[in-house]
Amino acid sequence: MTLLALTAFLVAWLLGSLIVAALGPQSRRLRAELGLILSLGAIVGLGATSVIFFGVSLFAPQPAWPAAAIEIVLMVALAVMLARRAVAIPAVNPPPIPATPPFSWLHWALATVLVQAVAIGAVVVWRAFRTEPFGGWDGWAIWNLQARAMVRGGTGWPELLATPELSWTHPDYPKLVSASVARLWSWSGGEPAAAAGLVSAAFAAAILGLLVFTLARLRGRTPALLTGLLLVSTPFFLSFAPNQHADLPLAACVLAAVALGALGERWALAGLCAGFAAWTKNEGLLFAAVFALGGGWHAWRGGPPRALPQLLASLALGLAPVLWLKLALAPPNDLLATPLGPRLAQLLAPDRHRLILEVLWRDLRGFGEWRVLPFLAMALPFAAWRGRARLVAGARLLPLALGSMLAGYYVVYLLSPQNLAWHLDTSLVRLLLQLWPLALVLWGLTFPCRELDSAVPSTAQLPTRLAFVGVNTLAALALVVVLSGQLAANEFAVKRDRAGTIRVTLGDGWHGREHHGRDTWAWSGGRATLDVQTPASSSSAPLTLRFSLRSLGPRTITIRHGERVVWQRTGPDALVPVEITGLILDPGRSTLEIATDTPGLPESPAPGARALAFALYNLTLP
Repeated sequence: MTLLALTAFLVAWLLGSLIVAALGPQSRRLRAELGLILSLGAIVGLGATSVIFFGVSLFAPQPAWPAAAIEIVLMVALAVMLARRAVAIPAVNPPPIPATPPFSWLHWALATVLVQAVAIGAVVVWRAFRTEPFGGWDGWAIWNLQARAMVRGGTGWPELLATPELSWTHPDYPKLVSASVARLWSWSGGEPAAAAGLVSAAFAAAILGLLVFTLARLRGRTPALLTGLLLVSTPFFLSFAPNQHADLPLAACVLAAVALGALGERWALAGLCAGFAAWTKNEGLLFAAVFALGGGWHAWRGGPPRALPQLLASLALGLAPVLWLKLALAPPNDLLATPLGPRLAQLLAPDRHRLILEVLWRDLRGFGEWRVLPFLAMALPFAAWRGRARLVAGARLLPLALGSMLAGYYVVYLLSPQNLAWHLDTSLVRLLLQLWPLALVLWGLTFPCRELDSAVPSTAQLPTRLAFVGVNTLAALALVVVLSGQLAANEFAVKRDRAGTIRVTLGDGWHGREHHGRDTWAWSGGRATLDVQTPASSSSAPLTLRFSLRSLGPRTITIRHGERVVWQRTGPDALVPVEITGLILDPGRSTLEIATDTPGLPESPAPGARALAFALYNLTLP
């Protein structure tokens, strides 16, 4: 990732933070709200700059610098306004500085665990990005492809995407993610994969910060730290963070709107975030409607006199770009292209209800990809049910939004013109991930007591705080060093030298990596690929691969690089050493194909048993 792409992201973050500060309550000091402002700033900044870039790209063949000029003008105007506010407010009505309770021993302990969990999570996210630098299927086939069209297609990029040959890319999808990636690419003058990964991971980090700082304001430090620990300990959340899909950006916008509504002081900003949710993904249109009704009701009943007009005006502003896209630029959505009338009968089809509920139970039961589900532990604090906190005012938006979104998704599946089993298998778990941060905030808000402090609160002053920072920094660095020497989930071998890092990862066709003691292996059902990632500086150096192959039953196994056969053997069931030397690969990602002439055999007579053909053991790069 170039320095210019990183600068583009920092400009968006700064602009978003200024917007959040400007739309926040004037009675609060910015320093006390810094964590909340910075978390919201990344979400709002990427949303606002994506709208600016999108609008400019329709009229300017090179939109980066005209859009940057608009952003700079906005930042200067907002900075001047905030400076004037800072001078004027204390002279008229000095805001009280609320007293915050001191950190207890429990707070220090939870904060330490959270910091170390974030360090481990950062390594996992980086590993996941290195394994799939171009993101998952939707990342490179939809969102980043559309970003490339915006960068390369000039002002005619909407017509380019609307061609029938590209209908599979869903050109009607909202453009917050695509425009954000295209903006970073335009600043950099290239298309670095790390820029798209940065946009994706930034939304995940913003979710964590927003969750913790919102709950600290509403419920106290203990529930905030525990809830943040639950989020960053969710394996599916971490593996999805760099995946360059739009699900976590949508989750961030949804969480921002509902959290701001729960705080009850920033209705204009809440409406803007709800609009940005619609600008992120089609599911966000459902959320915008839910929030317009639920948030509008709470703003009217419990907010100041101008709360409802502010919410509706900012929501309309956030919805403007997606309505422009849908009505003027994009072809119809595939789910709406077929007539609705014949599909209404599906609402009463028992088989569809049963299938949706079965898959929902399956995905809820296995949600998060934990080895041990934490739901029982999450339920333990509610043993003292009478001591639970009751939701009041804007906090009631949380169960309303969560329940309404689940009900809306249920109806969409009932009416879907797609094959229902395929539609559920390819999307439902991601829809649950979109709502997971919202569910965690609801859990934190109903925590049985406000603070679980020690009877002897800490009187930590600056030396203790510095010691906390120092110890956690050293521990986090140690964790990063230890984890960096381990293989990622689908890596098979890593070699680091002065020329760079070579990585061999499992491609398609494997049942997953397994290990026992010092042995590491993966089984395939008959055809599989190995992906080899090489740095540019090592393109001319021949590569050697050493490993062992075991076949299940007599068969011929062939390894190819492109059209060239680099290894072949026919033999019985045995562990055979393999050495492939003089392998010259182009820089970047190359693929080796391993195939056999005999189908795999079931590993057991049990239903659903894996078909096994051959296994690859202990790959090394000498």
